[in-house]
Amino acid sequence: MLSLISKLALPRAEGARSNILWLVLMSVALTVILLPFSSYVAALPLIKTEWGLNNTQAAVIYSAFLVGYAFSALVVIPLTDRFGPKPVFLAAAALSVASHILFPWLGDGIVSASLLRALQGIGLVGVYMPAVRIISDRFAAKGRGAAIGFFVAAGYGGNSLSLVSTGGLMALTTWRTSYLIVSLIAAASLPLAYALLRGHRHAPSGRPSGRLDPTILKVRPIRYMVAGYTLHTLEIFTFQAWLPSFLAAVLVMRGSTAEDAAVVAAAAAGLAFAVGSVGPIIGGALSDRWGRAGTAALIFALSGACAWAIGWMGGLSWSLIVFVAVVYGIATSADSAIYSAGLVDAAPPSRLGSAMAVQAFIGFAGGVAGPIIVGGILDLVPEDIAWGVGFSFLGVLALIAAGLFIRLSAMTRRTQAASSSRQD
Repeated sequence: MLSLISKLALPRAEGARSNILWLVLMSVALTVILLPFSSYVAALPLIKTEWGLNNTQAAVIYSAFLVGYAFSALVVIPLTDRFGPKPVFLAAAALSVASHILFPWLGDGIVSASLLRALQGIGLVGVYMPAVRIISDRFAAKGRGAAIGFFVAAGYGGNSLSLVSTGGLMALTTWRTSYLIVSLIAAASLPLAYALLRGHRHAPSGRPSGRLDPTILKVRPIRYMVAGYTLHTLEIFTFQAWLPSFLAAVLVMRGSTAEDAAVVAAAAAGLAFAVGSVGPIIGGALSDRWGRAGTAALIFALSGACAWAIGWMGGLSWSLIVFVAVVYGIATSADSAIYSAGLVDAAPPSRLGSAMAVQAFIGFAGGVAGPIIVGGILDLVPEDIAWGVGFSFLGVLALIAAGLFIRLSAMTRRTQAASSSRQD
């Protein structure tokens, strides 16, 4: 079986069906790698009680993952320019699985948990960005947004499956055992990924050093894509970090026990993330047709509207809250492929690794800040309005981002019109 799968690793210009099957299997591998991705979030209401954490401390542990991702991106991703993305991907996948297996064994407080979460972040950056580069090489520019969107959707699928599976297991056993089980299942991704990438060959353009080149930010479209990715990352990781706790708080307010609320909230949030996993496919395909900037602006406007609404809905019907959470999940994920595809469109091939590294570092720095800021809001603002203020903060940022991409879309249209005029 692995021998058959490995044959798909060789890209063939005439084999569109082979490329699609390969993309599907790569997406399956990512989904399995990410099975323990949200186990910490699913178990957070119980972990906070067991370890005596406040909201800010819980957010610090969550964001340690993003810190590991951001800083390691400056070293790990440029290596793909020199050595190719395959060895980076495989080593990082092994690190990701191992660090998740260790979390329920060794995690016992803010220090140990933060260190293990940082290792998980290093693992993800070495999996996600090199895989995006491999996919970009394999698919033509016209279909690149849709292909990356499909792969990114698998990541969201893994995230939602992580919440649902961990939450379901917690109904039967402890959070530590639940986390360990899904982490061990994730190890099955390693032989699949190796088989799929076995035939991949990297042909570097020029003589890349493998070191970071921050001057790539002088390219204006890249600056916008980095800015958009930063606001997107801040929004989506804050949403993913706090949605289960928000839903659990709503249920506790209605009389549920903390344990029952954690299980139901994990399932509801998992539903929102699962449905939201179609977002990157839709957003990537629309950006291929309508342009990256205009599509990003529309998506940010929708997510901003959801953010302004959901935090103030605690007293409304549970079905309505879950519905808005699902729409919010689609909106926060729909632009995920746009920034990667836009970066590939704009960056010279020999400096693509540096462009991805800069985007990942700056973007995940925003991701680090978001959950902590909202955690601070929840600790400091009066309890009856804390969730509303916290999510409204995300709404403000989303509307700022929408304005940013409306401006970029207008500049792009003017540039295209000027170029067409010169050709005439």
